[in-house]
Amino acid sequence: MKIGIVGVSSITMDFANRAAQSGHDVLINHNRDNNIIRECVQKMGSKVKLVNKEQAVKAGIIILFVPREDLKSFLSDLPDMSEKIIIHTNNPIFSTECFSSTVKTSSEIIASLLPDAHVVKLLNIVEPNILLHKNQNHTGNEIFYTGTDTQAKRKVKSFFKTLDLAGIDLDDQLDRMN
Repeated sequence: MKIGIVGVSSITMDFANRAAQSGHDVLINHNRDNNIIRECVQKMGSKVKLVNKEQAVKAGIIILFVPREDLKSFLSDLPDMSEKIIIHTNNPIFSTECFSSTVKTSSEIIASLLPDAHVVKLLNIVEPNILLHKNQNHTGNEIFYTGTDTQAKRKVKSFFKTLDLAGIDLDDQLDRMN
């Protein structure tokens, strides 16, 4: 499976490394020409390539790490994203504008600009009682996600499994708690 990664962070590089080790082809786009990123990508092996944005978003699953302030401009010129699964990781924040109660969340912005894509939001900060509700035996490889499309979430969970990550759908967890 081809995995597109747009934006470099510790979590996206961990995904890239895990995906390459699991046999996936990984296409990484980083908007800055950075020798450190280039060296890191080369060390991951032949399954990982540094590519332009257009090549990265051709993958069926796209892991997105783009500054919140750049989302609109970044997403505006993408090709048809119908039926693509976009795993939205946490955004870096470079402006205080997003703290206003009238501003849409990053996931809402992505969904409104790409209405035919399926957005699944990753969360790496979760309230402790949700963790405890799941089980007491944590392995440290749990990753939490949420979204509105059940089929897309199933595909994401299957993808996580190939990366040796235990995908936990927070929507299921919250339903069990209520």
